Amino acid sequence: METLSERLPVYLHWAPLFILALIFINYIIGVIKAIKSPLSRIPGPWYAPLTTLHLNYAFARGTIWKAVEKSHTQYGPIFRLGPRQVWISDKEAIKAILMTVDLPKVTMYAEISRDRTSPGLFGEIRPDPHKRLKKFLSPAFTIAYVDGLEFLFSKCVGDLINRYVDLLSCPSPKGEKAPVVTDLMEDLHSLALDIMGECSFGNGFGQTNKNRKLELEFDENIWRTIPTAIFKGMTRRYQFVYIKRLLRRLGLNIEFDWPREMIAAISAVAGHRKATPKSVRPDLLQHLLENGERPDSGVKMGTREVVDQMAEILLAGSETTSGTIACFFLEILRNPETKDKLMKSLPILQPSDPIIPSKTVRTSPEYEYLEACIKEVLRLHPIASEMGRRTGKTPIELMGYHLPAHTIVSASYRQLHRDPKYWDEPLRFWPERWLDPRPSDVPAPDMQAYYPFSAGKHSCIGKNFAMAEIRMLTANIFSRFDLAEVPGQNIDYRQYITMQFEKGSWKAFLTPRYQQSHPASATTA
Repeated sequence: METLSERLPVYLHWAPLFILALIFINYIIGVIKAIKSPLSRIPGPWYAPLTTLHLNYAFARGTIWKAVEKSHTQYGPIFRLGPRQVWISDKEAIKAILMTVDLPKVTMYAEISRDRTSPGLFGEIRPDPHKRLKKFLSPAFTIAYVDGLEFLFSKCVGDLINRYVDLLSCPSPKGEKAPVVTDLMEDLHSLALDIMGECSFGNGFGQTNKNRKLELEFDENIWRTIPTAIFKGMTRRYQFVYIKRLLRRLGLNIEFDWPREMIAAISAVAGHRKATPKSVRPDLLQHLLENGERPDSGVKMGTREVVDQMAEILLAGSETTSGTIACFFLEILRNPETKDKLMKSLPILQPSDPIIPSKTVRTSPEYEYLEACIKEVLRLHPIASEMGRRTGKTPIELMGYHLPAHTIVSASYRQLHRDPKYWDEPLRFWPERWLDPRPSDVPAPDMQAYYPFSAGKHSCIGKNFAMAEIRMLTANIFSRFDLAEVPGQNIDYRQYITMQFEKGSWKAFLTPRYQQSHPASATTA
């Protein structure tokens, strides 16, 4: 008689085929459920119930916004693009999922964090921990608190102004007058990182002024590499999020850790502050070190949790503002009439004149047109093109459709902001919409169809910080310099965490305004 040990090799030979058969049967069952789902009533492509491969590819490539835009054009304000994936651009429906029904965020946000069981605010999808963490962090993002940080903003903006002055004063290699070109996207990204470093870590990263000596207790080369490490790590997490989930189903749990040097640098800053109380600054890092608790358990945060929180805040705080300010310059430079009106509304300043504070831009009538331009940029280019939510275990009714449990519902902000149903001439860059009073022939903005920073419990905590940075930088650069786009550049967008220029580069010609006669003085506060 054949023993079990003798039969075992035969069983092992058929095991892979058996596993593949189970996977195939599971897939077929899933397809049948998707086809019979109430979501089948929602318009969309024929392949939507069959697979998510096209979605995974689009998310990993950062082109999901293109697929969404095309589908809204084809199918209308609601469509289905996957077995459980629905997108909406109706203003009442978006209001419902953000505020009325208040659906939780999709699980993908947690996957982007280093540790999905202890994410930062961006990746926290559990309602109660998110509420506690946001409440803990909110004092560092109020208007009054951000106004108190303006001296740090001014320091970084001053570095960029001085860098431009140096560029303009450099002689041409051949001694002839040549146009001065700068990579504006790179400049804005560097500036945003340094502002976040100064305001949240107690030190800039030396991105804008490479010659600035950083006051550190360790190798400053390590500190300067932190931004690159964070961004590469976050992009890698985003691109491989679906692979992570697949491997976890197979029993393999993968975490993308921060670089050792980065953890060592933050630990060194924390250690120095503990050893030297006089070096302590009342910033976000200190707030986390002294009072930070895990929002799910209440246990005091260790160094790793503090690093995770700060890394996500640095990424969200710098990537969002740099991308939005780049879009501001893009729209202004590509709309000559608007640019001319904006430049005439601003003072002409010398490089050495005081930096215009964001509070002045926010409150002074002199900067009303600049404020209108900023609001119009945020309409055409919201921080993120969409926000994913999920129905959880409870089905909901939305736009006349029954959405069963575990349906992913994404709010299409970009589509909403460009919908002619809510916005006259939606693709026109038209700052006059936001003036008060408006010209008689200009339509009023639909504030119920405007979500530049999302809304509800998951609205962007850093919106006051971002607006202060946008105001200060645009006011001070355009008061001192004129810019013109270098021709021949093709601008496309990619969305990973937020919308960014695809190539991370955009070049502009730079000329001084301060050499014009009869300069005006700035209103300062």
